[in-house]
Amino acid sequence: MQSIKGKTAIITGASKGIGLAVAQKFAQEGANLMLIARSEATLKDLSVKLERENDVKVIYAKADLTNSKDIESAFEIFSKNFNTLDILVNNAGRGIFNYIHNGSPAEWREVIDLNLTGLIHLTNLSVKLMIPQKNGHIVNISSVAGRVGIPGWSVYCATKWGVVGFSESIRKELLKYNIRVSVIEPGVVTTEWGENMPHEWITQRSQMKALKPEDIAEAVYYVVTQPANVSVSELLIRPTEQER
Repeated sequence: MQSIKGKTAIITGASKGIGLAVAQKFAQEGANLMLIARSEATLKDLSVKLERENDVKVIYAKADLTNSKDIESAFEIFSKNFNTLDILVNNAGRGIFNYIHNGSPAEWREVIDLNLTGLIHLTNLSVKLMIPQKNGHIVNISSVAGRVGIPGWSVYCATKWGVVGFSESIRKELLKYNIRVSVIEPGVVTTEWGENMPHEWITQRSQMKALKPEDIAEAVYYVVTQPANVSVSELLIRPTEQER
């Protein structure tokens, strides 16, 4: 396995859940970090804590990844602090439960712009640094919902299917630059994810021995530490008792 000590990574949705767990794991392994999320106070405290405990450099940017100007400003902050980018973890995401006949264009845009358009935009900026290096790794967090259609989550599923298709397409585009692309598809994870969920969903999730954010962080770490000749292109990870 390769070490990530001294490498530089961008992690989105880094203030909580999977993003936070990835940030903690990477810092413990010696990586320098750029953390992106909407909560500036949380990011500031987290950056100080990770730097103090792990002797790494950690910067942050408050950004709404549905806003292209925020994405570009965040990347500008990164470029002023680091000369290279080794790993991009596109983790930020949002799911709103709603049946299609009850939805609205505004609601659909919120989910699509964060889960897919923002991910594509940040990837676009990142590969412009990675291509001249002829090295890099992009990790996109998709979902089981990127493999199966789930009633009530149609727009969320559409974005996660999109992430899978986008990831496979750019993997083929970037092979010649020695840039690896991995998509990770978690099942049920114990996070604050999910809005407007019906009671039966909440009950079912609470009764399941779900994955922890740290489980997904270990999966991310696994794919980015493989030998240079190994590309883990897709990794599906579910709780043992999850059926779908």
